[in-house]
Amino acid sequence: MKLLCDNVAIEVEVMGDGDPVLIIHGFTGCASAMTPLTELLDGRRITPDLIGHGQSESPASLGPYYLESISSQLSSLLSQLDASPASIVGYSMGGRIALTFALSYPEMVNSLALIGTSPGISDHRDRAQRLKHDYQLGASISQRGITDFVNTWVAQPMWQSLRQSLTSRQWQDSISQRISNHPLGLANSLRASGTGAMSPLHDVLQHLDAPTLLLVGEKDHKFLEVAQQFVS
Repeated sequence: MKLLCDNVAIEVEVMGDGDPVLIIHGFTGCASAMTPLTELLDGRRITPDLIGHGQSESPASLGPYYLESISSQLSSLLSQLDASPASIVGYSMGGRIALTFALSYPEMVNSLALIGTSPGISDHRDRAQRLKHDYQLGASISQRGITDFVNTWVAQPMWQSLRQSLTSRQWQDSISQRISNHPLGLANSLRASGTGAMSPLHDVLQHLDAPTLLLVGEKDHKFLEVAQQFVS
């Protein structure tokens, strides 16, 4: 079903009964990409397509894509579904959104589970360089098309272990799902929701009240280091 959240049409799947659980996918994903995880969880599972992804709206303006704006959209979503406070599960970009949401709306959060999540880039020069790179990636979607972009995106080394763990059919289904996203939605997500555009949260993590679980793949050395910094 679609709900209007801060004037953005958001597609959302709701499954089961009980305590609410909000499940937030990563960049190029959608609600269905989280199905293997969703099916393992109990409770009333709420899985939206984020703005610019899946069947949700892909506005032309950047404003609605910033993490603070997406957090506001999710606040509206949970309020309309009478699903607050909720446990929040976020993967990658979805984890950064979950973290931003928990700091902005602590009264709506019971707990956090963050999978492969960064609190941002603290060094302003590194952050500026990442933002420049994200804008270049966004431009490449328009220049080369979404199919070429996705194929290049999933060819990165970070996807190798996932590809090896899936059957050929499962991997191709994953590629097809990513390609089905709206090109403008993905480009704007890179520009406004990427790590380069994110205000670093390191200095405000002490204000995070919700019990928080950090999950990292055993072969994900980059985010293992990030998680260790997160805790310290």
